[in-house]
Order: sequence, then structure tokens, then C-alpha cells
Amino acid sequence: MADRLKALEKFILLTLGAIDRPISILHLEKEVFLLWNFHPDIHNYLNFIKHYKGPYSEEISKIIHHPFYLNNCWEYQPPINSSDLGGGYVELTDAGRLEYRKFYSDAKGIESLLPLLSGIKMVRELYDNLSSEELLLLIYSTYPEYTEFSKIYKGIERKKKQLAKNLLDNGVIDDRRFEEIIAG
Repeated sequence: MADRLKALEKFILLTLGAIDRPISILHLEKEVFLLWNFHPDIHNYLNFIKHYKGPYSEEISKIIHHPFYLNNCWEYQPPINSSDLGGGYVELTDAGRLEYRKFYSDAKGIESLLPLLSGIKMVRELYDNLSSEELLLLIYSTYPEYTEFSKIYKGIERKKKQLAKNLLDNGVIDDRRFEEIIAG
């Protein structure tokens, strides 16, 4: 249990540090979900359930709010208003940046971690710039089973054409994926 928790906290640290800027809780959780789907080794550390904003991980929530091993490495800032889909923001502290650099340097020396490190950076670069609704549209259209308990899916569904057009215009998706999303 202790090794699992420590590894998960380090994974969150790697995700936060890959692009050193604040990230919404929604983006962090959904980006980790995407990594979880593409890197099966992560399945040993996290679980995702169907929830009112799509895939949800209780482990991520607990770690962000109450880290056990990496205290003072990141700060959570609650949302300014309750209608904020993002759920607040998390960002590295100076101590977290230092810890990230040390851990990243060590991790780069482990060949089996190189694809994961590259994947984390790519996911952050691609998805951080999306709005919460655009990110959720991609999640819901790729993993429709996670719409089951969603309280916001219908609103996103009503806006899907415009959201998909934004994704197309910004080069996040191609024409084929645009048509797939619109066809639903």
C-alpha cells in the first residue's frame, strides 16, 4: 500500500511538472485518465469510475488535497465560483519544482519510463489548452460509457457541433474525427 501511494504521488508530480503551470482539477483528472488508458502499468495504481463529470478517480482527489509523501509539493486553489467546471486549480510549489527535477532526472535514467514521460508531456501540451467542455466532449465521444452518470453530458451534447468545430479549427482533431463526433 505504501509503495503504491508513493508511486501514485510521484506520478501526479510528474504530470504536474511536465508543463509547469496551473492545471484545473478536471484537466488533471481527465488527462491522467487518458494516460491510464494508454499505459496499462498505471492500472495498478488508479481506478476510475463513472461519475457526474465523466471518469473520476478518488485516489487523485485524495492525493491532491492530502498528499502523504510529497507534502508541500503542490497547492490546490478552489474554484472562484461554484459553476466552474474545472473544480479549482493545482500547481507546483517551489519545493515541488525541486522535487520534480530530482525525480524526473532519476526517471529519465529508467528506460521503461521514457514512453510514459513522453506521453505525459504530450498529453499536457495537447489537452491543457482545451476548455473543460472541449476536453469532456473528447472524453465522452471516445469513452461513451462514462456518460452514464454525467450531470453535464446533455449540455455538452447540445453544444457538440460548436465544440467539435473549435477542436477542428485549433488542429486538435482532423475532419474524420470531427465527422465521427458530430455523428455521435
